[in-house]
Amino acid sequence: MDDSMCAAVVAAVRTDLERLWDAVTSAAAGDLETAEETVREGVLAIGARLLEASLAARGAGKAGPRRPCPCGGEATCEGYRGKGVQTVVGWITIRRAYYACATCGQGHCPLDAVLGLARDSPSPGVRRLAWRCGARLPFAEAARTLAETARVHLSASTVRRLTEAVGAQREQEVAAALAAAWTQGLPPAPGVPPARLVVAMDGVRILGTDGAGREVKVGVVVPMPEGGRAERRAPATYVAGLEPAAVFGQRLVLEAHRRGLERAGMVAVLGDGAAWIWALAAEHFPTAVPIVDWFHASERIWDLGRTLYGPETAATATWVEQQLARLAQGEAATLATEWQTLPCRGDAAGVRDEQVTYFTNQASRMAYDQYRAAGWDIGSGMVESACKHLIAAREKGAGMRWSEAGAHTVAAVRVLLANEPATSAARAA
Repeated sequence: MDDSMCAAVVAAVRTDLERLWDAVTSAAAGDLETAEETVREGVLAIGARLLEASLAARGAGKAGPRRPCPCGGEATCEGYRGKGVQTVVGWITIRRAYYACATCGQGHCPLDAVLGLARDSPSPGVRRLAWRCGARLPFAEAARTLAETARVHLSASTVRRLTEAVGAQREQEVAAALAAAWTQGLPPAPGVPPARLVVAMDGVRILGTDGAGREVKVGVVVPMPEGGRAERRAPATYVAGLEPAAVFGQRLVLEAHRRGLERAGMVAVLGDGAAWIWALAAEHFPTAVPIVDWFHASERIWDLGRTLYGPETAATATWVEQQLARLAQGEAATLATEWQTLPCRGDAAGVRDEQVTYFTNQASRMAYDQYRAAGWDIGSGMVESACKHLIAAREKGAGMRWSEAGAHTVAAVRVLLANEPATSAARAA
């Protein structure tokens, strides 16, 4: 910026500040909120003036009369074009050199790529605000929140488009990493290998646009020190996808590898009784300790107890506590065998038979006495919590219906945000 331009900008800002001072002193005679709004609007306007002037001082991006075109031809400068850009401090206009190619008939402004501008109006800063807000809130509410808190005015459909675009880009990156891993081999895992690694899986159902349920699969990976002390654990990282189990399994094992799977001293997999969970565990984590979530198993015993002795009765509580004490000692198979002889009829017999089958099939994953002795967690609260805060909190709101692409890309953005603490910790290390 030359001296004359700098002087002109400083003079304009000085005038703006004088006007803002007059407006603030007048507003201050009223309520504080009015004065606050006056200051904020004035400061944003000054910021927009400064930003526009600083970009103008950098030039319009002209690099000679001609430049190579991506098509292989040559583009010629045909003058300058202005572009209105919505920034975090308000609207500004940017002057850019425009090049057109006679070979392909396409035109472009090189400065757009330098500044990170797209064909639409939002700046990179506004895009970031929009997708981070759209990932956390329903799109219409996100648009209102942006307008009220940041003075960024976008439609709900624009917030949705920007949010889903980030999710789609993230999914392209994951797909490329998966393709490379499965064709070229897994890259070396960074950092010190964990003494233990816990991998947990679960699913949460959302509603599709047709009103039918769809399952978003969620995975959590947590490196742990020897003994599993919670205060010394590294941050958890997450994966999620509205996709077949086979595809999700690849996504999860890639994240587990990144957290030190192959070099971990011991590995455990936690989940409920879903067949897809244990099929993936067998395929991708064959040497891991398999653990059925204690709370899921205990809830099934409570269901059986209520069926036998009635809801909320002393007899139910007594019976259930006895069964849980034995389950904690690793007696799942014995309990299932004994339950077969429980006198039940009708619906009660159906509940009994269901639990007998479940505990018989899962008994090898219910050695809770051994797991606790070895220092493993026996509850999958971490993944159940992830299902709630990662997916349900955003995709199970009243009246929400999701396309598969929309649910998948929003889940990808929420995973991106949820993994930020671990990413920051890794950078700090």
